[in-house]
Amino acid sequence: MNTSPEHNDLYDICIVGAGMAGATIAAYLASKGINIALIDREYTEKRRIVGELLQPGAVEALKKMGLERLLEGFDAQPVYGYALFQNEQKFSIPYNQNDATDYHGVGLHNGRFLQKIREDALSNDSVHQIHGTVSELMEDAKGVVTGVKYREKHTRKYKTIHAKLTIMSDGFFSNFRKDLSNNVKSVTSFFIGLVLKNCQLPFPHHGHVFLSAPTPFICYPISSTETRLLIDYPGDKAPKKEDIKSHIADKVAPFLPKEFAECFANAIREDNFKVMPNHYMPAKPVLREGAVLLGDALNMRHPLTGGGLTAVFNDVLLLSTHLLAMPDFNDPKLIHEKLELYYQDRYHANTNVNIMANALYGVMSNDLLKQGVFEYLRQGSNKVDNPSPITLLAGLNRNPKTLIKHFFSVSLLCIKNLSIHSNMSLSNVFRVIKDSFCIIKPLAINELRPSSFYRKNIQH
Repeated sequence: MNTSPEHNDLYDICIVGAGMAGATIAAYLASKGINIALIDREYTEKRRIVGELLQPGAVEALKKMGLERLLEGFDAQPVYGYALFQNEQKFSIPYNQNDATDYHGVGLHNGRFLQKIREDALSNDSVHQIHGTVSELMEDAKGVVTGVKYREKHTRKYKTIHAKLTIMSDGFFSNFRKDLSNNVKSVTSFFIGLVLKNCQLPFPHHGHVFLSAPTPFICYPISSTETRLLIDYPGDKAPKKEDIKSHIADKVAPFLPKEFAECFANAIREDNFKVMPNHYMPAKPVLREGAVLLGDALNMRHPLTGGGLTAVFNDVLLLSTHLLAMPDFNDPKLIHEKLELYYQDRYHANTNVNIMANALYGVMSNDLLKQGVFEYLRQGSNKVDNPSPITLLAGLNRNPKTLIKHFFSVSLLCIKNLSIHSNMSLSNVFRVIKDSFCIIKPLAINELRPSSFYRKNIQH
């Protein structure tokens, strides 16, 4: 792309927020010669307990952008599938068939990975790093966004940045979401995070999902010596310290495999719990000339399936592809058309990711459906099911018809199990059907669009 800034203070793009979405699109577009202002209040390493598992769909998106190399050099671990535990039963389901390793996920420290992305972005001469806090969007007389006003960190002075396009990627606590969307954010639950050190996983290089407990919890490797344990705490109010301890003692500890006993006890003694809210927010953007939402500022889902970075990198790749199809950034009308196409096309990329995350969380919080999921996936692990349900979890299958088919197949299996265990009654059957529809209906309304079912030509 040809870029010729008319003035030194006029950028092609201003990116607000150097988190996963903002830093990644800066790294990708800067390598194409785009003139970028990247602004964030703080560039030090962040410590988060989510965004530490990349599903294969996220890895594939990085490959397409030529950024897969950024996963190297900080002890990130390959993840080849999932293991499920229900009482004394356990099994693994790989991403690939026949011992292939074509597709894999990655477990890592979120902060270390983000720093690698930032370093790569800032190594380009076309990226101008700014330390500051954005206070407002600037616009012209026609309401077109022309840049931002920010307060510089060191001088505390207010300054302005002018850009032909402003990308708002300021995370799940975005201050500018209200200006660019009609999104409604809700807290679905909380995650309590622990790090287990030197823990021998029953299935090495796999994510582990535990279904025996009253509340779901998961773990996966984030380095060669560390395993992240995430424990769900239901409700919309954050747990207090005494609530956390009793929740773990009653609803987690009794259901852990014996391999976890020592490292889990050590983690409890360290008393270093971290708590983070789990949000659900369907994307409802408002088209506005000169600005676009990206990442968690636009769209969030429950992190149980690890689909967050798949959605983020899908969006980064899609928006970048549309922007790079332009000859330059000097046609505001063309930019606006590309933003509209991005908002439409992203449904195809992320419908399954979003529905899968919240549907699976709803299922795992329901005793009847939870048992059905376990048995359904166990049956699939012993045969080649094309397309397999694991391709949905991996972020590799974008066809909503496949997701809907598997979801209701689980419901039918639950009804079959009722007859096998002599629990068949009209009320129980009705409960399974009702619970299934109550889980899937609002997600389908929020996430499904005609463009969810097909991919438009984005090379125009």
